[in-house]
Amino acid sequence: MQLLNHWPSESDISLPEQVKHALLAHLIEPFGDEESAKAFWHDYPSMIIIVKPIDSTSSLQWLNDELQHQVEFAQTNPEYSDTLVLGYSVKLSITSDAGNGLYLVVEDTNG
Repeated sequence: MQLLNHWPSESDISLPEQVKHALLAHLIEPFGDEESAKAFWHDYPSMIIIVKPIDSTSSLQWLNDELQHQVEFAQTNPEYSDTLVLGYSVKLSITSDAGNGLYLVVEDTNG
């Protein structure tokens, strides 16, 4: 499991290269360019949580109660879910009225 609470650079993201590029493109898309996306994240900090198949549900126990709830909410009631590449998807859960959010990145293990 990886937690990022800042705008990520490629080197911050522990995913395959194609998935990194797809995730960054996904994060930038609503804003039109990277600088606008970074400005939004600066003003309204969001979080990316990458859950890998090797992570068990007990891995969530290491998170504080609020984050556990946000991850569970993103899994079951995302604002939206979008397919990335190589079997990965991203789910967004809005965590505040201002627009802060939690991006949950998971690999589909159902084949």
